[in-house]
Amino acid sequence: MPETLHALIAARLDGLVAEERRLLQDGAVLGKTFTQSGLEALSGLAVTELEPLLSSLVRKEVLGVQADPRAPEHGQYGFLQDLVRHVAYETLSKRERRSRHLAAASHLESAFADEDEVVEIVASHYVAAFQTAPEADDAAEIKQKAQRMLARAGERAASLGAAAEAQRYFEQAAGLTDEPLRKAALLDRAGLLATYAAQPEAATGLLEESIALYEAEGDTHAAARVSSRLAEVESHTGQLDRALERMERAFAVISTDEPDEDLALLAARLANGYAFAGDLERASERAELALDVAESLALPEPLTRAFDAKSFIAEARGHPQEAVAFLAQALTVALEHDLPERAANSYHNLSARSYERDRYTDAIGYLQPALELARRLGSRPREWSLLAELTYPLYMTGRWEEALAALEDLTEEQIRSGAMFLSMLTSVLEIYIHRGRLEQAQRLFSLFSRLETSVDLQELGMYRSATAALRRADGRFGEALEAGSASVELVQTFGAGHQLVKQGLVEAIEAALALGEREQAGELLATIEKLPPGLRPPYLEAQAHRFRARLDGNEAGYRAAAARFRELEVPFWLGVTLLEHGEEPGLAEAREIFERLEATPWLERVTAAAAEQQAHVPA
Repeated sequence: MPETLHALIAARLDGLVAEERRLLQDGAVLGKTFTQSGLEALSGLAVTELEPLLSSLVRKEVLGVQADPRAPEHGQYGFLQDLVRHVAYETLSKRERRSRHLAAASHLESAFADEDEVVEIVASHYVAAFQTAPEADDAAEIKQKAQRMLARAGERAASLGAAAEAQRYFEQAAGLTDEPLRKAALLDRAGLLATYAAQPEAATGLLEESIALYEAEGDTHAAARVSSRLAEVESHTGQLDRALERMERAFAVISTDEPDEDLALLAARLANGYAFAGDLERASERAELALDVAESLALPEPLTRAFDAKSFIAEARGHPQEAVAFLAQALTVALEHDLPERAANSYHNLSARSYERDRYTDAIGYLQPALELARRLGSRPREWSLLAELTYPLYMTGRWEEALAALEDLTEEQIRSGAMFLSMLTSVLEIYIHRGRLEQAQRLFSLFSRLETSVDLQELGMYRSATAALRRADGRFGEALEAGSASVELVQTFGAGHQLVKQGLVEAIEAALALGEREQAGELLATIEKLPPGLRPPYLEAQAHRFRARLDGNEAGYRAAAARFRELEVPFWLGVTLLEHGEEPGLAEAREIFERLEATPWLERVTAAAAEQQAHVPA
C-alpha cells in the first residue's frame, strides 16, 4: 500500500474514539465480515456496550451491516473498505494479534455445533497465531492444532468436490508438521487431489516427495504404496511403460509382506496396465492375485479394479456377456460401499461395452450418472474423459451439435491433464471431416501426436484409425489403407466392437475401393463376415451389407444395410447408404439427413446424384 494512502487511513482511524479503534482491530482479526457474537468473544464487551459502538461506526461509514432478512449474512457487520481493515490489523502488535487469533479460534470452535462448517476459518486463525510468534512457549501446540485443522479443512473441501482447494490445505498442513511419516501421508493425500484438479505435474512432485520421506524413514511398504499411485498418474499421462516398471518395483516390495489392501490394489493396477499393453497373460495373472486378496480380506475397492481387468480380458477373449457381467458386479460393489470414483469408472466402462454392441442410447444412460459422480468428486480429468466419451454415442445417433458442444476448444493443457480424450478421434474428428472442415479436423488430430509411438495399444490404435480417416479425407488413399489396416490388427486385443476397429476397418475398405483394390477390399470385408454372429457388431454387419452391395452390385445389400442402420438409429450412415443406393425416395431422405447434420460435402453429392438421375429420366 502506498505510504500516503496508509497515512490517510491511519489518520482517519486516529480520529475515532479509543473504544471504536479497539473494536475495529477485533473485527480486523475476525475478517472482512464478522458477527456481533464474535466481537463479544474478542473484545470482552457486553451486548449493551457493543451496540452503540457498532452503530457509531456504521454512521461514520467505516462499517456496514447486512440488513436483508433473506440473506444468510443477515445481521453481520463488515468493513466497507478492505484497506481500512488492513490498516486496523497492522496497528496491532504481534502479541495482540496472536491472542486475538487464538480467541477467535476458540470462539468458533465453541459457537458451532458442527465444527466442520468453519474448520477452514479456525485453521486460518491457528496458522496466523503460530506464524505471528513461532518461538512462543506453546508454539508447538498451536502449530499442531493448525496442522490438524488444515487437514480437516482439506477433507471437507475434498468432500465438497473442491479438489484444488483441498490440495492446498493438505500441502499447508504438510508444511506445518515435523513428523516425517505424517508429512508423507499428507503429501500423498495432496498428490491424489492434485490429480483431481488436473495438475499431473504437481501430483507427481507431491507423490515423489512423499515416497522419498517414507524411504528415508525405512517404511518401504508405504513408499511402494505411494509409488503405485504415482504409476497411475504416469499411465494416465501417456507413460504406460514407465508406469508398469514402477509398479513392478513396488510389487517386488509389497508382495514380500503380509497380503493386504495395498497388494490387492497394486495387483489390480498392474492387471489393467498389462491389459492395455496387450499382455493378456500377465494381466490375467495379476487380476487373479488381486481377486484372491480382495475376496479373502473383503476389500471392495481392489475388487472393483480386478473386475475391470477381468472384463477387459473377457472382451478380448470373445466373451462380451462375461465382460458386462464383471462390470455390472463392479458397479454393484462400488455403489454398495459408497466408492464414487470406482462407480464412475464402472459406469464409464459399461458405456463402452454398450456402444461396442451399438447400443448408443444405453451408453448415454450410463455416462450421465458417471458425470454426476465425477463432478461430485471434483475430478476434472474424469469429468473431461466422460464428456469426451459422450461425444461418440452422440455422434453415432446424429446429435452432432451436442457432441461438438460437449468439449469445445480442447487445449493441450487438457490433453496433458491425465484425462482420456480418445473418443473424440472417432466422433468430433469425423464430424469435422463429414462437414468439410478439414482444418479443424487436422488441428484436433495434431493434439494427439504423442500417441503415434504409444505403448498403450488403445492409444496407438485410436491414433491409427483416426489417421486413416484423415488421410482418406485428404485423398491420400494409400496411407489411409495402411493406417486403417494396422488398426484392424488390434481386433484380437480389443474385439471387433471397439470404435478404433470399426473406424479403421471402414476407412481401410473405403480406401481400398478408392484405389481400385477390390481384392484387398474383399479381404478386409471378410474380416467382418467371418465373425461369429454373437461377436459381430450390428454396425459392422450393416457396413458389410453396404460394402458387399458396392462390390457385387447387389441392391438387396443396400436395403439390408439401410434397415440395420435405421434400427440402430445411426442417421449419417443411413444417409450414406441411401445415397449409394441412389433410388428415390431414398435420395430425398438422404438429403434431409445431411441437411440436418450440416454435412455439406455429402449434401453436394446427393444433389449431384439427384441431378444425374433426373437427366436419365425420359422426357
